[in-house]
Amino acid sequence: MKPVFHWKLLAATLIMLVLSACETYPEPGSRFVMVVTSIPTERTQLQYRPGLSLGLLRGITRKDVEDERVWFAHCYNAVPQPLNHRRFGFVLLPPGITIKPDEVIEVRAEEAVGGETPYSRFFGRFIEKAAANPFEYFDDGTWKHLFRCGPVGASGTMRVEAFSLLHTWDYDAAKAEEARNNHINDDELRQHRIVLGECSPGTDSWARWKVRLPPDLVVRPGDYLDVLAGSTEGTHSTGPISEAVCRVKPPDKRYFNKTQGSLTVQCDAPAIRLTNTP
Repeated sequence: MKPVFHWKLLAATLIMLVLSACETYPEPGSRFVMVVTSIPTERTQLQYRPGLSLGLLRGITRKDVEDERVWFAHCYNAVPQPLNHRRFGFVLLPPGITIKPDEVIEVRAEEAVGGETPYSRFFGRFIEKAAANPFEYFDDGTWKHLFRCGPVGASGTMRVEAFSLLHTWDYDAAKAEEARNNHINDDELRQHRIVLGECSPGTDSWARWKVRLPPDLVVRPGDYLDVLAGSTEGTHSTGPISEAVCRVKPPDKRYFNKTQGSLTVQCDAPAIRLTNTP
């Protein structure tokens, strides 16, 4: 059994597409309540799948995806909890080369971001197919036959396991996200005026947002905001991001929905402004 790549993001994307007409789902120009989940300071922290975004910057085209030349690949660090140390990215194959899921391949990582090693989320190009010995796999007790990350060569060469093909909808969503991110400038990131957050439009569903703060509003992860909705994340929308109005009191627990075992504030929770705050 293999782990599911970014299962929460994928599920959220599909849910947003299905529920876009739901009256509780924030439409552009409407108001909603969300919780702040993080405050990015670098552009790569804005990207839901940085490895794919790196590939776009390196020239991956939709035709490459249609021709089945772009694959998702991964490996795991040999630590007690390997699922927390997964290295994953996207690999471009040359024309005429075909591979299968679970094949080990040699790649050259052209660019990478994040994590304890330089190759947490990478974009690379295929070099050749590679053989793997049984001792290069391990079992953490839950997921079977995880491929161990080996040493990285001086020129960025590494061996990874092919996982699945990239689909055109992945590519289109990533291109749209880059267009939305273009509405955010580097000064705003340095000034901590961009936050990421989420809310739930219905049971077992959630929506993620990029939100701009007004200059006089300071927040921390875990704060709740009243927000004017902009473009929906996870779709083909390319418009501006959402805008925060003010901080609000944490909603009562009855305004939270279960989302994959967690509790997420409802998007239509009441917005009760905090006193003596912007």
